[in-house]
Amino acid sequence: MMRNPDDVALHFSDDANALTRKHPLAVLFHLAFRSLALITYLLCGWFSNSFISSFVSIVLFLSLDFWTVKNITGRLLVGLRWWNYVDDEGKSHWVFESRKAEEASLTDAAEAQVFWLGLIICPVIWTILLFISFFRLNVKWFVVVIVALVLNGANLYGYLRCRVGGNESFGTVVSNMMGRQVISNMFNSFRKKPEQAAPPNRGFTNTV
Repeated sequence: MMRNPDDVALHFSDDANALTRKHPLAVLFHLAFRSLALITYLLCGWFSNSFISSFVSIVLFLSLDFWTVKNITGRLLVGLRWWNYVDDEGKSHWVFESRKAEEASLTDAAEAQVFWLGLIICPVIWTILLFISFFRLNVKWFVVVIVALVLNGANLYGYLRCRVGGNESFGTVVSNMMGRQVISNMFNSFRKKPEQAAPPNRGFTNTV
């Protein structure tokens, strides 16, 4: 069950002014748990030689991050939410929703930027750590990184689906976007005027 974000309004608040207020605690916790998981992974060897205690601490921070981002920070900072449920027939359904465009425009731009940066950068870092643990043949820490990538990647995928529209498959959306870009570049190349010599005092030229 996937709905078009443009057709769904998430009534988080009936007061339009409440949508524009800042959420510093949400921003803090959006970054805190995922940062603590990374810091614990990188520095746990300095404080403890116990793999079990380090593993439990990292997974705990990752779980807290997953729950917080999925249920709280996405809703408050960017007006998006996603979840899964099982119907009476035992079928699993994914739901991706977002505020309508006029409500989404009221969200704070800086908070939204922090949300997306945190959501994207951390999986990139975990991917780098995955390759490092793989080339070092460190199986135990390889498993830890896989857990981190699954939890971080699930939230990233869910919110990207919310952002681009849950009514289409993610691969279809990306393919369409790339196809439109290629076609646009082709038409622009046909319309481009022949290059002329740049004026002597101009450091660059604009291309239409």
